[in-house]
Amino acid sequence: MKILQLVTKRQYRGAEVFAANLSSELIKLGHEIIFVGLYKNSENILSVENAAHYDLINSKTGSFSVELVRKLIKLVKQTKPDVIQCNGSDTLKYMVAASFILPKTPIVYRNISMISEWVSVGFKKKIYKQIFRKVDHVTSVGEEAISDFIKTFNYPKDKTTVIRRGIPIKEVNKQQESHKLKKQLHLSTKDNIVIHIGNFSPEKNHEFLLDIFEDLKILDSTIKLVCVGDGVLFDHINNEITKRKLRDTVFLLGFRKDIPELLASSDCFVLVSKVEGVPGVILEAGSQYVPSVATNVGGVCEVLMNGKTGYIIDNFNKKDFKHTLLKIINDKELKTELGSNAYKLVVEEFNPLSNAQKFEKLYLSLI
Repeated sequence: MKILQLVTKRQYRGAEVFAANLSSELIKLGHEIIFVGLYKNSENILSVENAAHYDLINSKTGSFSVELVRKLIKLVKQTKPDVIQCNGSDTLKYMVAASFILPKTPIVYRNISMISEWVSVGFKKKIYKQIFRKVDHVTSVGEEAISDFIKTFNYPKDKTTVIRRGIPIKEVNKQQESHKLKKQLHLSTKDNIVIHIGNFSPEKNHEFLLDIFEDLKILDSTIKLVCVGDGVLFDHINNEITKRKLRDTVFLLGFRKDIPELLASSDCFVLVSKVEGVPGVILEAGSQYVPSVATNVGGVCEVLMNGKTGYIIDNFNKKDFKHTLLKIINDKELKTELGSNAYKLVVEEFNPLSNAQKFEKLYLSLI
């Protein structure tokens, strides 16, 4: 098969990385991949080995671009894919617009979030309800997300499938990576690293973490927070760290590609988002034997087994979050047990090859 994977930008973010990892597995299965970004990314460009790569226009301008539709039509006519997968709302909007001109090609939409959080009422909901009428199938990362999708758009359940994320496992020397990161940050070998990975945006709730670590600095100064990522709130959080006198406790690394190595160097992963679909980064942490503590939102409960692979905190309770972190960090046997269970969960239920085979089966059924 020839499969066109359409992403917003060829960048290292959740939906795009998922599409890239899936594409790699599909290539291994003998399929041809066309990996396309709507908008050009100027740095840290995501690519897929042995795939064809395209970027359609330089940047997003306004709410709708006729030029982008034309370029997408031209690309599809040129490459003639057997199936098209849209990863992100913009990709779907433009692909559906282009489909009115193109010969019939099956369109699959990959849903990774709680869609009601961003399109729940009014004109926008009506527009997307019409858009989804042109979609042949919707796949979702989890049960919570797909139930939310079906309810929001009254979408036919028989045109949906839950296909989990496939999480590649990279073998990493944990001791070596921990030593490297602590040396880079001028930390003691006795310090413990808690890590957060995510875009600096309002829904990721970084200030909640700063509140937690203001208290932890007093209770146990060996516990350090490392935040990986960039985004619109990066400078604000950086300034907050200075205001709260947390320079020796909270460290911002910016954008990084060496995510497995950074996770392996940590003692615990944290996620405090206000909104989530099914967060793959919890599984990425598990692939490095790292347990997680996360707020109870979206589909977190589908990737974090409370009390077995980490802990889920209800109602954004800062006291519970803080004491749960202390419990994991100060009980090495517990931390090891949780980490081993997290690794086992990833291996057994989130295998990249078996997930790619499910997509392969779906694509074939639509052609």
